[in-house]
Amino acid sequence: MFLSVSLLVLSFARIASLMSNLICSFKVMVTLLWGLAKYSRQKIRIALTIFYLRFSLACYCRHHYSKGLNNMDMQTNNEYGVKVAMLINDSKYRGVITEEEAKGLGASLFTYSYGDESVGYTLTFYWAVNTVEDTVVLARYTYEGVPSGVAVNYMLALMFTNKTIAQIDTVNYQVIERLLRDNPTIEALPASENYSIVFGIDAAKRAVKVFTNQALSHDEKTFPCKDTPLSLAALKDAIKTHNIQNHEALVAYTKAGSVDLSCSETLNGLLEAHQVALKEQEEAENILSATPFAELCEEGRIIAIDTAIDNTVRQFLIMDGGDIDVLSVKEKGDEFEVYISYLGACSSCSSSGSGTLIAIENALKHKLHPNIRVIPI
Repeated sequence: MFLSVSLLVLSFARIASLMSNLICSFKVMVTLLWGLAKYSRQKIRIALTIFYLRFSLACYCRHHYSKGLNNMDMQTNNEYGVKVAMLINDSKYRGVITEEEAKGLGASLFTYSYGDESVGYTLTFYWAVNTVEDTVVLARYTYEGVPSGVAVNYMLALMFTNKTIAQIDTVNYQVIERLLRDNPTIEALPASENYSIVFGIDAAKRAVKVFTNQALSHDEKTFPCKDTPLSLAALKDAIKTHNIQNHEALVAYTKAGSVDLSCSETLNGLLEAHQVALKEQEEAENILSATPFAELCEEGRIIAIDTAIDNTVRQFLIMDGGDIDVLSVKEKGDEFEVYISYLGACSSCSSSGSGTLIAIENALKHKLHPNIRVIPI
């Protein structure tokens, strides 16, 4: 914001300067013409001299103004945007929480460490948790890795504060990446550092599992690559979430296979499985689209509804930190009642009963059937 205001001020200053130059030049030209009219050589020489000096000064200022802006662009756009650079230098949430500090807040201390020095990424979450309400009243972190990870973990700590453990589990890549952007249309991080968000989200989800004593699946306990802290389950999820179709994108989002070549076969298998899943999904969508909604079985209707939501409103829900789960579809006369459950931020959003609901219902009516009614439960 500060940079935008500064650039705006500089732009106005430049315009004012150029206008001043034009006015002065106009005055000099008037003097020149007046001198010609009076046939005064002295006045002509003076007017020409002033005109030359004003023109030279204007060119000099314009050159150095442009040079200054170029240098400013190089400094701010070299690696990160303004917001990310600002958060990298903000130490508000960096550091540890002691047992005494947590007790002073009427909370219990929970810590979770993620990553390893060998992969160039180590992160520890410190949460002061009100165990009665399962709410994080204070969040901090310690971290070693690429600078963008500092901004990511700052944003995570900010979002975790005063949130329940269940709400923390719904935080996703799209939400964090969107919050880090300066411009809604420009990605927050260099493509080569997208993994810093993926790692932070994965660390948070694993921390929630540890806090709630959830058993880990086989894939969650399997780590195929030595150059990434992501488990097999996390790699599969990253490939699906970001529609990763080649090794370059896989490295950008996960670092998997960037150094450790021993897991190449496993990674190739995951990418191939993703391609097969995409093809099967496309075929299923084609079949569903060719069959009228009213003629589908309940399972087919749920799939059709999920697909329609994927292609319309889901991306906006995810960007706002929420989502919806389609629970069931009941046929009631000529009407189809679709029962849904709000997830994440949507579950506590005041608009979930009005604006969001209307948007979902309208999308389904347009895509599938005019007599669809959406009921949140």
